[in-house]
Amino acid sequence: MTDIVFEKATIGYLRTKPLIVDVDLVLKPGLHILLGPNGSGKSALLKTVAGLISPLYGRVLVDGIEPYKERRRKVAAVVGITWQDPYYGFVEPTVRDEVNLILRQLRAQGNMEVADRLVPQQLWDRDPFSLSGGEAKRVSLASVLVADQPVWLLDEPFDNLDLDGVRRVSEIVREGKQRGKNIVVALHNPFYLEVVESDSVLIIDKDRRSLEVFKGGEVDDSVLERYGVLSRRMICR
Repeated sequence: MTDIVFEKATIGYLRTKPLIVDVDLVLKPGLHILLGPNGSGKSALLKTVAGLISPLYGRVLVDGIEPYKERRRKVAAVVGITWQDPYYGFVEPTVRDEVNLILRQLRAQGNMEVADRLVPQQLWDRDPFSLSGGEAKRVSLASVLVADQPVWLLDEPFDNLDLDGVRRVSEIVREGKQRGKNIVVALHNPFYLEVVESDSVLIIDKDRRSLEVFKGGEVDDSVLERYGVLSRRMICR
């Protein structure tokens, strides 16, 4: 079982401006939704778990290792992270090369079924930078999840997707949970809370710089508004 463990961890980019302070938490395999106002530290938390930045204080462990102290290839075999901006990670000339890149780097067989479900056949020979936002999001997700890591960190995975894309991604996330993966999904739009059934909801209190933990299903609009998070009724006004 691949646990994510925070030990007195302070998250952020500058020690003079920490975003989330003194987190003590164990995330067991399952689906965990991460919410918070813009600029509260959602992406910074995901990057810390992925080992792309170090905690300002304390420790963060994934499967017993501190990812920010390990070689990138070792971490990438355990943790897959997707970007809010789908174009950010593109480096290859075609979608096919982009999806296969991580498999070549890890020397892994992966799970091409995930990529086939996400990426329409007519896109495979396209330049990733020529794709629409929704198409690029599908490819960005496929290019990471194809490696089938035990930990998935998904930053706004539903952004720019049409209904078919939302359905496919939610199904893959649900199946990943059933297969014992540890999945953290950062969301801005609260409507997507209804798309996936989470085990826990983590809300960043931007004012107190704390991480509050709720059971899945316990978070309604009043809770979201208490922490300055966009709620469903605010969107519908």
